[in-house]
Amino acid sequence: MDLMKQLLLLSEKLYSFLEKEPEDKEDKRDEYISYVNKLLDARGQTIDQLEKLPVNPIIGHEYEVQLRVLDKGIVERLENFKKQISTDMQNLQKSKKSEVQYHNPYGAVNSMDGTYYDKRK
Repeated sequence: MDLMKQLLLLSEKLYSFLEKEPEDKEDKRDEYISYVNKLLDARGQTIDQLEKLPVNPIIGHEYEVQLRVLDKGIVERLENFKKQISTDMQNLQKSKKSEVQYHNPYGAVNSMDGTYYDKRK
């Protein structure tokens, strides 16, 4: 198969896969990320093979416009997915903090428990 055609097919596959999010965020997210990584690795290897050629075949090729549009969409969808993950991580940290405060409500209070502290020597 032609490298340009392979790059186009991998880009389309990645773009369409990123369109749908995992149904169950907690359980399916790892599988989703591993499959995205697999597609990105395959696409990166194809791009590396194209870069090794003496002349850049992407410039002026009939697939150039499609590849640029797909690449832009892939980057946007990956950034959105990254934002979702960071938001979920922040929410998890907040819930952990509130759980700790629930179990120990006076943990943040620094008290001397009635002892006298004299600043003078």
